[in-house]
Amino acid sequence: MTLSRQPASTSRGATEDLAKGGCVTENPAEENGTEVSLSGRVLNLKTLVSFAIAFAIIIFVFTKLDVDVGSIAQNAWRSNKVYFIMAVVVYYAGFWLRGARWRILLQNSRAADTTGAHLPSSFRLGEMILLNWFANCVMPARLGDAYRGYLLKRNAKVSFSVAMGTIVAERMLDMIVLFVLLGLAALGLVGSKNTDLAVKIVLAGFAMAVVMALGLGAMMRFGGSIQRRLPRRLQMAYGRFQHGTFSSFKQLPLITVSTIVIWLVEAGRLYFVTQSLGVSIALSLILFVALAHSIITVIPFTPGGLGLAEAGIIGLLMISNITKQDAVSIAILDRVISYWSIVVVGFIVFLASRRRY
Repeated sequence: MTLSRQPASTSRGATEDLAKGGCVTENPAEENGTEVSLSGRVLNLKTLVSFAIAFAIIIFVFTKLDVDVGSIAQNAWRSNKVYFIMAVVVYYAGFWLRGARWRILLQNSRAADTTGAHLPSSFRLGEMILLNWFANCVMPARLGDAYRGYLLKRNAKVSFSVAMGTIVAERMLDMIVLFVLLGLAALGLVGSKNTDLAVKIVLAGFAMAVVMALGLGAMMRFGGSIQRRLPRRLQMAYGRFQHGTFSSFKQLPLITVSTIVIWLVEAGRLYFVTQSLGVSIALSLILFVALAHSIITVIPFTPGGLGLAEAGIIGLLMISNITKQDAVSIAILDRVISYWSIVVVGFIVFLASRRRY
């Protein structure tokens, strides 16, 4: 099983750099190439160890909480299926929204102008993002981001470096908007048992946003100097990457609003999950937990935040006086959608899309 064909523009560079999540030095004249094996990445020692750690965390949490697995399973099975389906629909609609936003970023960077190619539709770009998340769910270190950039290069002949620049800009937008929404949601938790934990999570989100902002500022201030100091074969690629990043921020009001909507859709998934179980939770807490879950999954420690996300959701809900059974049930159903369905649906889409990509 292969991830996709990789150009042989650098005998060791293109394939190895993609595998490491780095930038590819492109040679547009050379499009034939080798293949990157997904099965090889999934079954290597590093990935297997990360999955072992993830399942160890889950087992530890369930053991520590003395979870009655049978009772939790019954609770999940008796959930309102209409609300659960709504949670699934809302979640997957988010991929179309993300695809539409990415298309705006690509249009801002004029990504297809150099080749005269037409950018894929929002639906097709959303499919690439789904494959990105699928790769993140089965491999550590968020290598799916590089894979998404490569899919766009293969499908639309867009420069890999420009594509990665738009993805970095997308991540910066996500983190900054997430931090602002997280802070607003935390205001609704002031005075509750969650106050101290909420402050720590908001500070973590703030730290991530600051790091990204500093990185963007450093690139803006020293980008030219950095480019001149790179090896000649990397200078053009870095220039395209920098262009893709900064030019993406045109139409800032539009992409900011679309990012807010995307994060509210993420919270909508958790809202419908709680409704399916008949658990009443304040909207501010739902928003806070959904956003905190997203921060946890960013940590490239386990594939897709497996283990860490479940523990985080359960911990946040239990501190809020949600019963242990309800907290675990919510976490399980939510992760069935946001992790396990991605593994299944992403794998099916991957197989179906191999001829296109």
